[in-house]
Amino acid sequence: ASTCGLVLDIGPDAYKDKERYPDGPWCKKGSWVIFARYAGSRMKIDGGEVRLLNDDEVLATVENPEDIFHEI
Repeated sequence: ASTCGLVLDIGPDAYKDKERYPDGPWCKKGSWVIFARYAGSRMKIDGGEVRLLNDDEVLATVENPEDIFHEI
């Protein structure tokens, strides 16, 4: 099970490990990303939820999050 979210910002140390990420960052501010349902640290802010994720918790990027919605 996974979740889709919008990247609000990337910290200064994200993707700095050149052995793991030789091509640099593969997501950026404004990207839609997929991550595991329980990944990151959750915080409730103004009635919504924000998650702090490590760079290695991002599983994939998607162009349009509506493309991955499940129909019932």
